[in-house]
Amino acid sequence: MRTTNDRPQPNGARLLLGLFGLGLVLIALFGPAVEQPSHYHAFADQRALLGIPHAMDVLSNLPFLLLGLYGLARLPRISEHRWRTLGLSLSLGLLLTFLGSSAYHLAPVDTGLIYDRLGMLVLFSAILGMATADRLGFRAAGMALTAVLLGGATSLWAWWVHDNLLPWIVLQAGGMFLLVLLACCQPLRGNHGFKLGACVAWYALAKLFELGDASLFHLSGELLSGHSVKHLLASLAVLPLLLPLALARSGATALAATGRHRRSTALPADV
Repeated sequence: MRTTNDRPQPNGARLLLGLFGLGLVLIALFGPAVEQPSHYHAFADQRALLGIPHAMDVLSNLPFLLLGLYGLARLPRISEHRWRTLGLSLSLGLLLTFLGSSAYHLAPVDTGLIYDRLGMLVLFSAILGMATADRLGFRAAGMALTAVLLGGATSLWAWWVHDNLLPWIVLQAGGMFLLVLLACCQPLRGNHGFKLGACVAWYALAKLFELGDASLFHLSGELLSGHSVKHLLASLAVLPLLLPLALARSGATALAATGRHRRSTALPADV
């Protein structure tokens, strides 16, 4: 059965998406190299708890685990297989982000950071894939998801081998800008209508707290650091995508409900 999202999308939308990606590639290739700061791993909150080093930066990743498990548990309710595939990607991205970030913060060094960023890459690609599917259709979503995965893997290689962080920065900034552009577009008829502006707002707030890691730690009397709060806010950025997908009634359920409603309205008034 064809869905509204199966409608051919304007070639112009796919062309603009391709040109946008090409522009990001050119910036990453020919822009000035950016080295990772030498103090990158020096997070403000160094406290251990129950034998867990850097405990708050580790434990603040738990929302990613909980949301990932919730997404997996709700997958059987999604009747459209392409949305179910995107939902699976999002759930796996959340779980991999939990594993990668937790492992990294237990011992913050470059070796662990590669796992952290690989988990983030899977999550980024799923978020952009779902957002693109909602606004431009599944074909464009496939382009976006594949481009982010390939571009992200290449950017991590450039950082690991050549100590050039610029491609990774371009990937994150470009992805956020693409979300902003998609938020300005109307969702395709019959789609979920994700609140993409909320995703952007939560993640932008998370980045601000990340930049204020030490400042918040001192202002809070060393109770909570900006990086720990960043993890919590970044997990909230996924909710505008995960909840509408997970809570939407399946096509079969909706059809059954419609049938029950019609039968009930057809009953005689004295029954």
